[in-house]
Amino acid sequence: MFAKAFRVKSNTAIKGSDRRKLRADVTTAFPTLGRDQVPALVPGKEELNVVKLYAHRGDAVTVYVCGGNPILFELEKNLYPTVYTLWSYPDLLPTFTTWPLVLEKLVGGADLMLPGLVVPPAGLPQVLLR
Repeated sequence: MFAKAFRVKSNTAIKGSDRRKLRADVTTAFPTLGRDQVPALVPGKEELNVVKLYAHRGDAVTVYVCGGNPILFELEKNLYPTVYTLWSYPDLLPTFTTWPLVLEKLVGGADLMLPGLVVPPAGLPQVLLR
C-alpha cells in the first residue's frame, strides 16, 4: 500500500580511472557539450562521489555528486543530467515550447502530447533514440 523509501547502498569517492571513464561517457551521452565544458562538469580535482542507491521499486541507480550537489545519475546504463546540471547547461537537452493553457495542465500532472507543442518555423528539433 505504501511505497518503500529509497535505500543508499554506498557513498564513496570516485577513483581517477573511473573519473576519466565518466568524462568519456558524458562526452558520448551529451554530444552538444563542448570539450571545455566536460572538465567543468566532471572536475579533475574537486571531490566527486558515487552514490549507489535502490529506488522504491528496487531499481539500482548510480548518482554522481560533486560538491554536495548531484550532477548526473545513471539508470539502466543511461546517463541523465540532474536539474542542477540543466541549470548550468540549459542547452544540454533538446527543449520544446508549449502554450500557457497546456502548461497549466502539465502542472496538474497531465502528460505532454504532440498537439500541445508550439512548432517553431524551423520545425521541431531532431531527437535521436539510443
